[in-house]
Amino acid sequence: MPYILTPAQDTMAIAEREFGTSSPQVQFTLFTSCIGVLSLRNGAVTGVHLSITAEDGTLFDDAAANQVAQIIGQWDQIKVIGRIDYWENPANGVTAAFNNMLQLLGVPPDNLYQLADGIYGGEDDGGTLEITY
Repeated sequence: MPYILTPAQDTMAIAEREFGTSSPQVQFTLFTSCIGVLSLRNGAVTGVHLSITAEDGTLFDDAAANQVAQIIGQWDQIKVIGRIDYWENPANGVTAAFNNMLQLLGVPPDNLYQLADGIYGGEDDGGTLEITY
């Protein structure tokens, strides 16, 4: 079964492999090995909650990276937050797809934010995309 991203029922509790857009804020459920892609466009924040594997064990791959790029689309500001270290570790099997996603999205290296396990989100703070804790 492929790695599938689905719309979140609640943009203040975006779970693994879900995405949502809201103004002025979105929030993810708990990150352990997860990352989140946050973007700001025209005052709306989009969040995509990514896990290394799908429920059936399928790894995040290039097709999933393409899904993220389609969901995010054009952005004014972008940040990738969470357990970046897990995604950059080749032993986890997702490094190439992670790097492909970053390239597809055009994420500058200084827009990667390594964070500990926790609950995070993003908000539009007067036209600036800010990470919420």
